[in-house]
Amino acid sequence: MKHVFPPGEVLVAPPHEPAFPGIPTGQPPATVINILDTRPEPDSEDRRREIGLRCRRSVAQWIGIYLEAVYGGAQIRYDWQGDVVHIHDDPWRFSQEPQPRVIRPDDDGRYEIRDVWFALASPLSAQLQHRHGAALAVLAGNAPPRATPEMLTYLTDWPRTGRNTRDNLEKLLARVH
Repeated sequence: MKHVFPPGEVLVAPPHEPAFPGIPTGQPPATVINILDTRPEPDSEDRRREIGLRCRRSVAQWIGIYLEAVYGGAQIRYDWQGDVVHIHDDPWRFSQEPQPRVIRPDDDGRYEIRDVWFALASPLSAQLQHRHGAALAVLAGNAPPRATPEMLTYLTDWPRTGRNTRDNLEKLLARVH
């Protein structure tokens, strides 16, 4: 099954985490992820440079569910209130930004999620298509998140996921519906 993302969308990912489709804002870091466990060198300025990813609501919801499943609700939580998402992601109060971050959809209905997003090299994108084509097809659509085997497998097939991630995903997805 071949996924077709809406015009302008590309796959990007933080190091060690799943790729998500969206439209990067600003100049993406020069580092490109070639294999699943690629990460910037420790002294690279790319390793912490956040950029925005303008994504559809369904993708923003998947990002939030994944992050909360991996890091726990005490560290990061996406709280949807109608069309607005409140992102609680600084329990240590390191950020200058007020908490929670309030993200409203832009004129195109997209949410700008800021993180350290890296482009995926073409061979890795092709590998993901081969390995997780059904999940990428879900991400290409606009359906709200639900616990499907292809998405649970996709979201747990990354170096950063722990042994409780799948259970956490299932619990979070059960709350969404």
